[in-house]
Amino acid sequence: MKQIITRYTLSRFLMIFMAVLLTLTAIILLFDLVELLRQAAKRENIAFFDVLTLALLKSPQMMHIIFPFVVLISGMIFFLLLNRSSELIVMRAVGMSAWNVLIPLGVLVFCLGLLDIMAFSPISSSTARRYERLEERIGMKSSSPFKWTEDGFWWREITENGTLVIRASQVNQKEGQISLENVSVLDLSQADLYRKHIESQKAYLNQGELLLTQAFVVDPETEKAEIKEKISFETTLSLERLLEKFDEPQTMSFWRFPHFIRFLKHAGFSVRQHEVYFFELTAFPLFLVAMLLISALFTLPPSNRRGGVFLRVLAVLGTGFGLYFFSRITNVMGLNGSLPLFLAAWGPALIAIPICISCLLHFEDG
Repeated sequence: MKQIITRYTLSRFLMIFMAVLLTLTAIILLFDLVELLRQAAKRENIAFFDVLTLALLKSPQMMHIIFPFVVLISGMIFFLLLNRSSELIVMRAVGMSAWNVLIPLGVLVFCLGLLDIMAFSPISSSTARRYERLEERIGMKSSSPFKWTEDGFWWREITENGTLVIRASQVNQKEGQISLENVSVLDLSQADLYRKHIESQKAYLNQGELLLTQAFVVDPETEKAEIKEKISFETTLSLERLLEKFDEPQTMSFWRFPHFIRFLKHAGFSVRQHEVYFFELTAFPLFLVAMLLISALFTLPPSNRRGGVFLRVLAVLGTGFGLYFFSRITNVMGLNGSLPLFLAAWGPALIAIPICISCLLHFEDG
């Protein structure tokens, strides 16, 4: 009997969860579409299909952001319906307590959180990158001349005489000085014709200048190669632009974070924001459990007071949003070093869960 009731409650919660998730996603998608259409109206030759594609590509990332609120609202609806239909009374009559409902739901929500960060996170990061590329292609955002890949750091420099395509296998930063290792430079004409190829083991990025030392230069026209002690190029790349490019943890997959954090540490760049976001992802399933317990705390105990449902809804939403904003505060404190990374990411859930369990034990077991 208990197994049948458990399967029933889990399936019912999942149905409510999916309905709330799709409803909120559709509302956000509509608002995003309106905002993107407003931005596209200021530019020329942007098709509606491209704008719609942008809105759809942004949806997976927004779904991750609203996930805690979906759990909060789904739990609230589920427990209110459970009380209204007196199903909880029937469950108690067959020897089940509220914990026989809460524990399986908590495990389910925790698994949904794991699924989100481990399986859905790579999808949302992929769509976020495609969103940026489409924005650049249709002209709604200026294209970025550089990016980091597994093969190294790449950037494109437009000059008066053509284009420079530069790759460095390693980027290092120390006291504001940027050095690059294993640098390759392709010098292209304005018609994108290959003019020169340069290889250097070491290069330095100064203010507005890229300086290559002991450079091996290959000229395809003369079919000759020579070694030059120093070669310099004008560049717009700077430490600030590098840091701006690296400051995008939301577009990265959960599985890519450890490798990328090691890369930034080895290069001498600050990894604080990426580490805080990574710790937040690891704490995400537990944070969802905290949201579920908040919804249970205010809607699971029976109440015969007039207007009680409205007050319960306000209490759930107020406490849930309060916990979310508290997590944003601890996030900022983690970024500026006021809190250790573990406490900044895990603290809100580790504080909320014991408090909710204690209150539920008091209501349920007296």
